[in-house]
Amino acid sequence: MANNSVTQVKVIIPKKVDKKWSKRRRRCVKPVSIVIAGMMALNAAVALLLIQWQSPVIVTFDMKETVDSFMDQSAKTRLSPAQTDPLVDRFTHVLNASLAEYQKTQQAIILVTPAVVSGAHDITTTIQQDIARRMRSGSNK
Repeated sequence: MANNSVTQVKVIIPKKVDKKWSKRRRRCVKPVSIVIAGMMALNAAVALLLIQWQSPVIVTFDMKETVDSFMDQSAKTRLSPAQTDPLVDRFTHVLNASLAEYQKTQQAIILVTPAVVSGAHDITTTIQQDIARRMRSGSNK
């Protein structure tokens, strides 16, 4: 004989969940939204300030003009080759030190003048004056 027993399965149907918010929750939504929006705006402002504060300035320097000027001045003094070599070495060292100091203190990216079409501040005279001061004083700093 065949077993004709029926197994009963009980199906549980969940009750409808009321999707309406409670009164207390509704009162908190607007102030919390305002606080979140304010915090996001403050975060964006601080991020923009930090980006602007730490972004380097792009400046130009006319290396050719500076070296040509030095060569003209040294040619006028008519120094011997024994005197010229240390002077050229000193000039090169002072030029590099001056550019490095400017770059560090001003947080600048220094490009040679022919590499820039327009829009960058030219620091050639500032660097040339610093080189002249360093060459006169005999210091490299």
